[in-house]
Amino acid sequence: MRDTLAATLQDLDARVEAAPPSPALVEDRADVSLLLREALVYEARWQAQIDALLQGWPRMRAIGGGELTLMGENDLRAQLVGASVVDALEHRFENIVDLVDRRLYTLAARMGGQSHPRNPFAPRALAETFLRAFTALDASVRVHALVLRHFSKLASERLAAVYQWCNGYLADAGCELSTGHDGAFLTSLSGAADKAAATPGQGAGVVRDRLRSRLADRRRRDAGEAAPRGIREEELLSLLSLLQSEREPSPDPSADTHSTSARLRAGLDRTGVGIGIGLGSAVRTPWQEATIEVVGRLVDALAEHAALSAPQARSLRRLSLPLLRFALEDPGLFDDPGRPVLRVLSAIVRLWDGNPGRSAVERELQRIGDEAAAALMLDQNASLAQVRALAARIEADVEPVRRRAEAASTRLWQSMQGRERLEAARAEADHQLAQLFATARLPATLAEFLSRHWRQWLVQLWLRDGSDSSRYLEATALGGALVALDEESDGHALAGRLLQLEPALRECLAISGLHDDAATVELSKLVAEYADPDAAVATATHTPLAAGNDPVVLQAPVDGVAVGDRYARVLDDGAPQALTLAWLSPLSGTALLVDLQGARQAVLDAASLRKRVADGALRPLPAGDPVEHALAVIAAAVATGETAT
Repeated sequence: MRDTLAATLQDLDARVEAAPPSPALVEDRADVSLLLREALVYEARWQAQIDALLQGWPRMRAIGGGELTLMGENDLRAQLVGASVVDALEHRFENIVDLVDRRLYTLAARMGGQSHPRNPFAPRALAETFLRAFTALDASVRVHALVLRHFSKLASERLAAVYQWCNGYLADAGCELSTGHDGAFLTSLSGAADKAAATPGQGAGVVRDRLRSRLADRRRRDAGEAAPRGIREEELLSLLSLLQSEREPSPDPSADTHSTSARLRAGLDRTGVGIGIGLGSAVRTPWQEATIEVVGRLVDALAEHAALSAPQARSLRRLSLPLLRFALEDPGLFDDPGRPVLRVLSAIVRLWDGNPGRSAVERELQRIGDEAAAALMLDQNASLAQVRALAARIEADVEPVRRRAEAASTRLWQSMQGRERLEAARAEADHQLAQLFATARLPATLAEFLSRHWRQWLVQLWLRDGSDSSRYLEATALGGALVALDEESDGHALAGRLLQLEPALRECLAISGLHDDAATVELSKLVAEYADPDAAVATATHTPLAAGNDPVVLQAPVDGVAVGDRYARVLDDGAPQALTLAWLSPLSGTALLVDLQGARQAVLDAASLRKRVADGALRPLPAGDPVEHALAVIAAAVATGETAT
């Protein structure tokens, strides 16, 4: 504080020498100079205020208690400035101060206290005693605000060490963490309560999930000598809260940094040492260890099977902290992937999975996922109802985007399928026509009828009824019958056969838009040509309807790939991108891959798709719910006795 005041005084002196000083500048210089000379006096005043606060603890009177008085303008400003300082400090040290509070509850109970004592070391108590030692009358408003700002800065830098020392000292003195509830914190001193706290969730009606139960039983069997005591559930939750409040917890360098379980254990151990729970003085119970293991494995499995960027993977690891809290509070969590917190986790992973954030839609999905993850991280006391509301909000935000993406991909593959089916129908009709033309030399009118009307009829029947339908087969037979009639020399038989074929011929002409009289005219031309024995014949030719003249036939089902399969690829900038198999052609085996917004990213045949997977250019991603898939993988590993992490 003295260094700051001295630097401020030098600045004021320079400003006084540079220009004629204003009255306010002169006043500020005088106040700062006086504070420097009287620094020890103010320090003694503050110490006296703290001593007065500690007298009679835990039965303490409120600071500044007494008669109601009117507050002057300067006092009001000081209180307003002080309130913002107190709020900032309380928010910064909320978790560690809560630990000290709960240990002080236990100490107060031992000293005969009957109600919650006030924490004399809390930010509010320290700030209020400071304001009573350094009042608004001791300096101008500007200097008073300057001093308070520096007080806030020093407190932010140094109170963490002070509170850790207080917590460690009280822990060494045997002051356990109390629940803090009236009438309940005294019972926490009993041995029975210690045992109950060390083995949570064993009360009547509590159902534990099978996954953790199996791991916990295995740890109990493998456990050696009994530990001094098990860490209480509330102690572990407090450590977790402190760890979660860190910006980016750094694990023990000796821990396996590739394992989230190891990171959690190292972080909890480090935080415990910092607040007075030394290594070896208390150990986690088998159930707590099993919970940490399952949470760590779940996060690791999600990160392994999803296509996440490096920042997203780090954020997912950070989500292991709130997930661990929910798992400790809900013994049956992992038996139901539909629990709200698991639904939220699954939704976040889906929003991040293979999302490169290039398009507006992708960035919007990333934003929804980032905000949901931040909500879980920041609200350390989120209730089940709040998490359920968060899951509903994510669904409401994502559903319109998902519907638009599905509609876009559906329009895309339906268009591709329509074009391919039309091409296949035309190619097959071209093939049927070429076969007829190859059997005999035909007169011009018959060749024109077959090329123009009959071939178009085949295309339409192929598209509507399929190539194996009876109508299509009958239409195909009509072409052969017309060619055979050209060889008929018996006029009576020819007329009778044409009458039999007339309904089919009129249906064929109707496809070309020829009805009634127009159809009759076309049929008359055909009959006249049949009746003319001298009609010229020639080798007929045709222009293919299809782009290619090879017939397209139904292929056998493509093995190893199916609509809905997901793949991940790495873009040029290193970002992962998820692709979904939106359509697999039953004709050619062509596969359509789309991105998160339903836009086409690749069109390739199934063989090329399998080759890219084999080469590693595409990595298969799990389909369905990511959390459900990860829990199934963990359960299978635990069932086979895989070594715990």
